[in-house]
Amino acid sequence: MTTKKSFTLFEIIIVIILISILYSFAINSFTNRDKQKNINKITLLNLKQELMKIDFDNNIEIKCTEDLECFVVIDGSIQDKKLTSLFKNIPTVYKYSTDLETIEFLPLELENMERYNIVFEYSCNSYGRCSEFIVEDGDDVYIFNDIKQKTIKYKYINDIDQYFNKRIKEVKDAL
Repeated sequence: MTTKKSFTLFEIIIVIILISILYSFAINSFTNRDKQKNINKITLLNLKQELMKIDFDNNIEIKCTEDLECFVVIDGSIQDKKLTSLFKNIPTVYKYSTDLETIEFLPLELENMERYNIVFEYSCNSYGRCSEFIVEDGDDVYIFNDIKQKTIKYKYINDIDQYFNKRIKEVKDAL
């Protein structure tokens, strides 16, 4: 008489548990990789939209150094994530006006006594209000306006006058 060998219920449960654990590790590693890829896909044009997708309570900031490495600061706490491809060159940041008065930012001092000179700082609060200014990065010029959802890109700094004149005309026409 031949006996059939089969798995016991206990053995089947152990195998299912092991497969579930391996599956959860695989899913987590893919998810973390995707989040890191998304952080690296942030550009000046989609900066506000991408920052607003990240979970934060009060405030989220991007602080970029002279080395063009950018720190992500969520509710006052510097995150491990860093952005590296936000700028081509060290940007010039102007106040949001036709005067083109440059803005200087306070240096970033870390707990381990490291100090970084900040050349760009962008922040959004939990109400969706974000920084307003004009950024010149090489030949490209970006207008960060809190009213507009998307950043506006121009080719030359001289186009800023046309932008503001258009906005003034819109307001006058509305009245």
